[in-house]
Amino acid sequence: MSIETMTMTIDQLLDKDLGIGASEESIRDAAQELGVTLPNDYEAYLRTYGWARLLYDELYGIGDSVPAHLNLTTNTVRERTDFRPYLPKQLIPVMPDGAGNHYCLDLSKLEFGICPVVFWDHDEGEQQTPQIVGRSFSDWIVEYVTANA
Repeated sequence: MSIETMTMTIDQLLDKDLGIGASEESIRDAAQELGVTLPNDYEAYLRTYGWARLLYDELYGIGDSVPAHLNLTTNTVRERTDFRPYLPKQLIPVMPDGAGNHYCLDLSKLEFGICPVVFWDHDEGEQQTPQIVGRSFSDWIVEYVTANA
């Protein structure tokens, strides 16, 4: 799905809280701090919203308006260094499930600015192969909202 479809789906959702959007500099700094290249659609989400609560779930983000508990860089670093099993560097958590697991961008499969969203199950350990749950961030968000609204 397109970035436009993603933003239209989010904008039409009634049960949501949204940030004010992150600056290009904030996005660049976060990617540099994490040592990654972010997919185009996730950057568009960050630029447009910064962070979000959609229905009953919260998505990590960056920018001046992001609540501390939803800070993408802080949560990613903590998942990589403080919590076992350690989150591999190629995974960037975008949404916790409330039970210690995360929906993540799988940057090991980043091609042409797109990567899949996978489910990282903390009970499966560090050697797991996370299940793909969305072809891209924008596809995953549209599917999530459509299935849960």
